[in-house]
Amino acid sequence: MPTLTTVTSKTKSTLKWLSISLVYLSILFVVTKIGIAIKERLAPTPPPPPTLAFGKLPSISFPKGEIDRKLTYSLDTITGFLPTVPYQVKVYKMEHIKPQYLALDNARRRTSNVGFRSSEINLSKYWYRWTNEGYPFREITLNIFSPEFTLSSPFLSDPLAARFATNFPNQTSAINTAVEFLSGMSSFPNDIDLTRTKTLSYSITDSILTPVANISRTQVTRVDFFQQALDQLPIYYPNATTSTINLLVASIQNQQIVIGANFTYQPISKSAYTYPIKTSSQAFSELKAQKAYIASYFGSTTNVAIKNVSLGYYIGKEKQDYVMPIVVFEGNDGFFAYVSAVRDEWIGK
Repeated sequence: MPTLTTVTSKTKSTLKWLSISLVYLSILFVVTKIGIAIKERLAPTPPPPPTLAFGKLPSISFPKGEIDRKLTYSLDTITGFLPTVPYQVKVYKMEHIKPQYLALDNARRRTSNVGFRSSEINLSKYWYRWTNEGYPFREITLNIFSPEFTLSSPFLSDPLAARFATNFPNQTSAINTAVEFLSGMSSFPNDIDLTRTKTLSYSITDSILTPVANISRTQVTRVDFFQQALDQLPIYYPNATTSTINLLVASIQNQQIVIGANFTYQPISKSAYTYPIKTSSQAFSELKAQKAYIASYFGSTTNVAIKNVSLGYYIGKEKQDYVMPIVVFEGNDGFFAYVSAVRDEWIGK
């Protein structure tokens, strides 16, 4: 029979270990709660569901591709895999420019500012043409109710063009001339990213522009202006490496003159809502199924190795209501292809 001392000793020992267990459990409980709180704080907040406020969207109106061969594709990215793209991306609404009552007077002022002071020729309801009297002869055709215009000149077909054309001092001077021309036309957009501006150098050979690698031999420079990225995603145009805002600048007897221009521009509003987009795998399947727009390819083979996949936005030459995201595939030999990124269920049929 245990003695009182033995019972007391065992009781104290039990209480001791029970207290230790309670302290241990309390510490474990507190540490667990702290861990859960830290995990919840560090865990990324799930994005809200897409807003979809524009409703169903029109399909992107890509131009007809110039590649008439059926291409096949293989994956050759750095990782060997397709990248993960966000679940949703914003769609932006375009601004619609309202017709102005004094649109023709405004067009006369704009064209006069850049040297076209002849009486206008009415070509259609919205389109007018002006010419200049000096050398080289040039004509500008302008839509008085939109920011569209083209400028052309037969200068290159002049047998003496190569003799009159002098070399550019540098490409920066051509860019400055292009900016000054568009500013004179009140047409230089405020969303141009000048850091993305591209130039191409040409010499004149038998009335044809010939690309030159040596800048000192440059007689004509093409300048392409690009709009700013939207949400850090670049804007792409029908030709992946050029823009719908481009000018040809010639150095004629040491005077720089714009002898060609194509200006198609539509301002982008701040109104934007999120839409779910396809995975890169889904977009790649559409590419392989010949459902992509081929924006550029200089290769002679029918197999293209895809080296990079990214997201961007598309703006074409035709008027559009929205700036919509695209999946951009880049490959060998200057290959670029676009796949509309918004999921099919949100594209109107």
